[in-house]
Amino acid sequence: MKRLWIILGISLLAVSGQLLAQDRLHDQELARAIAARTWVFHARTALPLNGRAIQLTDPGYVLTLMPDSLAADLPYFGRAYAAPLNPAEGGIHLRSGAYRYTSKTQKTGWHLTIYPPENPDVYRMDLHVSTSGDASLQLVLQQRQNISYFGYITGFTEK
Repeated sequence: MKRLWIILGISLLAVSGQLLAQDRLHDQELARAIAARTWVFHARTALPLNGRAIQLTDPGYVLTLMPDSLAADLPYFGRAYAAPLNPAEGGIHLRSGAYRYTSKTQKTGWHLTIYPPENPDVYRMDLHVSTSGDASLQLVLQQRQNISYFGYITGFTEK
């Protein structure tokens, strides 16, 4: 009986891993999404400048890039040099209609740099994307310590 539960548990983990892997973009799909500027970065781990890695369980922590807009809803952990007037405005919340964007193809994936001009806090976003869809995002901030996120890239879908 114990053996049956172990086999059932392992198969459940394998199926859930496959379901997550189906959402990610790979190879050609990923290259098309990056070239078209239509992708979503899903943050799974936050890495503050001082401190330990923090696992993120909320699926709403995303950076969305479209040809004409940029949106970010990410948590922030670290030291702020200037506090927001409203304490509920913590985190990285960004909506921008215009942005500067550079993309460099590398042997193992892409290096994307995004400059949101309308935000006084976020200076630059550096995104390293592997061909498997895994990605790391570094935010260079002006009024807070920098922070990094690890996650993956999916295609943009209208909700």
